[in-house]
Amino acid sequence: MSARSPHKTDPFKSVYYVLFFSLISFIAMPLLFVVFYGIFPLSSGEVLAESLIRALPFLKRSLLLAALTTPFSLLIGLSAAFTVHRFSFLLNGIFKYILLISMIHPPFVGSISFIMLFGKRGLITHDLFHLDVSPYGWQGVALMQVLGLSSLVYIILSSAIDKADTTVEDATRNLGASELTIFRDITLKRMIPELSSAAILVFLASMADFGTPLIIGGAFQTLASNLYIQITGLYDLKSASFSGILLLLPCIALFFLYRKISRSRSYFTLGLNGRDIRYRYSSPFLKYFFFSITAFYCLFVFLKYGFILVGAFTAHWGYDYSFTLDHLTKVFHKDLSPFFNSVKLAFFTALISSLAGVFLSYLIKRRRYRLRSLSDMLATIPIAVPGILLGIAYLVSFKYPFLGVGKYILRDCRPLVLLGTGVIIYIICIFRYLNVGMRIGYALIEHINPNIEDAARNLGQKEIRIYTDIVFPLIAPAFRYSFLKIFSTTMTTLGAIIFLILPSNKVAVQSIFQTITSSERGVAASMAVLLSLTILMMLGVFRGISMLMGKMLK
Repeated sequence: MSARSPHKTDPFKSVYYVLFFSLISFIAMPLLFVVFYGIFPLSSGEVLAESLIRALPFLKRSLLLAALTTPFSLLIGLSAAFTVHRFSFLLNGIFKYILLISMIHPPFVGSISFIMLFGKRGLITHDLFHLDVSPYGWQGVALMQVLGLSSLVYIILSSAIDKADTTVEDATRNLGASELTIFRDITLKRMIPELSSAAILVFLASMADFGTPLIIGGAFQTLASNLYIQITGLYDLKSASFSGILLLLPCIALFFLYRKISRSRSYFTLGLNGRDIRYRYSSPFLKYFFFSITAFYCLFVFLKYGFILVGAFTAHWGYDYSFTLDHLTKVFHKDLSPFFNSVKLAFFTALISSLAGVFLSYLIKRRRYRLRSLSDMLATIPIAVPGILLGIAYLVSFKYPFLGVGKYILRDCRPLVLLGTGVIIYIICIFRYLNVGMRIGYALIEHINPNIEDAARNLGQKEIRIYTDIVFPLIAPAFRYSFLKIFSTTMTTLGAIIFLILPSNKVAVQSIFQTITSSERGVAASMAVLLSLTILMMLGVFRGISMLMGKMLK
């Protein structure tokens, strides 16, 4: 749909350029800073060569781990999506909830139960099979990433399956094609864009994961986890910046591939095709093959998060399995401000990112402003940038006044230094997740006939009222979905903010991470349970408010 020409008196033009220069300041400039900081100034080519030789083994491990994690996550996510949405099983309702559990947990939290079950004093390895094995290494990291990222694939593919038109399958079936042929040549091929996008996002998430390798990787460390060690253990910010550049290169390459794929697919639809998409006829092999994988995966997920709950009320895992409230008592005797900080950060990030993202999607789609494509690219780049690298970029940029440019000009000025303030935490989260509202907003705007806006404009309605009274009510689902997604993601995010947090604005997920690394597993499990309950409660409150407002608008 072509963009519409703006009204002669356009009140949104200045807002658009404010958003555009904000994208330049808080996305483009920090990344340019970290590139220059990591490479220049170099004393000699030998310095660059040494840094490259040191970082390449970690990059190789990251790439191999991501290459291993991606196909298994795709297989499990695809199996789960088809089992829940296309086949009929009594357990489908239970499967659906289990598959969504990992979305409200930090990625590294599953490592707690992994150690509880498969550690040297693990319930399965030690108590059941009497084995003395170490849970640490690349196998544990790969397993935890697959268990965590398969749910992401399930979410992406579920949307594609839900809106699928099954008439082509029925027509092919009526022509005598077998169910396996229909699945391979019709169903699966039509999902290639979604499968490709899911694969790219899983690969990027695996590359960016630093918490899981740190907790259960042992001697196996990836480039992302090594970045964390370089900064927190060695205080070598320059080497970390250079390593971050190497981590960025394959992610950016995949980012442009992702953009190419995303242009060929829609992210959202206003409704389904109105037909029952469940198979009336299906291949028994596919049906039970997918069900077996899904059941096995859901069992693992249930064990993983179920034993976090059990560990929160167990006296001493591996030695004393008696019930206790000591861990929970310790949590409540700790400073609970990180939990309140998390809720506050997640709420304002979700609110501002969702409103700004949806509004920017409207401006880019409907207005012929300059640099619209660049704005879209800048807002989408954080998808490809590992959170830990974006945090380093903010660390090296905003320790200087005036959004980092004070390093080169106005050197004697001291105001507007963002590093060391709580504001920078909000800024990095807002701009990191701005693309969520934009992507969903794009899809919904495509369903709105621009003639409605033109009619209101011809009747003399002001541009602001056109947006608030006509456009926004029609794209309100984009805001609601974006808010829910960003809120839950911000509550569990750590990589982008871990180097920017001060004791005064410490968040819950950081407290859990520090507790896990200090081996207080019972306390960490209790904190994870409390964080999950907090997220569920806040999401429930927002959903209730949204439903109430929807009824009032009707």
